[in-house]
Amino acid sequence: MADTGAITLALAAANDLLVEGAGVRFAAETQLGITKLQILVANPDAWFEQALGIKPPSALTEIEPGPVAIAWLAPGEWLVTGDAADVERVRTRCAEAAGNLGLMVDVTHARATFELSGAVARSALAAHCPLDLGDEAMPVGAAKRSMFSDTGFFISRRPDRDGQPRFRLIFDQTMAGYAERLLGATIAGAAL
Repeated sequence: MADTGAITLALAAANDLLVEGAGVRFAAETQLGITKLQILVANPDAWFEQALGIKPPSALTEIEPGPVAIAWLAPGEWLVTGDAADVERVRTRCAEAAGNLGLMVDVTHARATFELSGAVARSALAAHCPLDLGDEAMPVGAAKRSMFSDTGFFISRRPDRDGQPRFRLIFDQTMAGYAERLLGATIAGAAL
């Protein structure tokens, strides 16, 4: 099968994405490093605390200990995001602490990350996602996996920007263009 360059095109498209105006900001987070940590021990939270010197995030939350954010994905499984060098330091430290009992994988190039914020952010997401995105159900620090139209994605609620909600959205890289088109069209329609 011939290489069509689809991933290269998706990366190029994501690098140029910035939509601002009409109460919304939608932008690619192209410099974000992403690592998935998974440990197979009897008490993964105790292992996490020993390996990193901090308490792990509780279920469906994200913490920001220093230069990285760490989100709970499942028991013994976390997603680390931040500056690529800082994320790599966490990945390396956890890999050394885990030995053969862990899987610590840099997934930066396999994912596309976006930030969506502003007054229109919730309604734009609600058009494609079944989650309740209100302040009570999705407060700052919440992190979940869900569906976005026909594909899965990760969403976390970041600290508000200018008093308006802000979300980080992480998709499989192959779905970057799809997510951009759907959210772009929804945002354009909401701005009318």
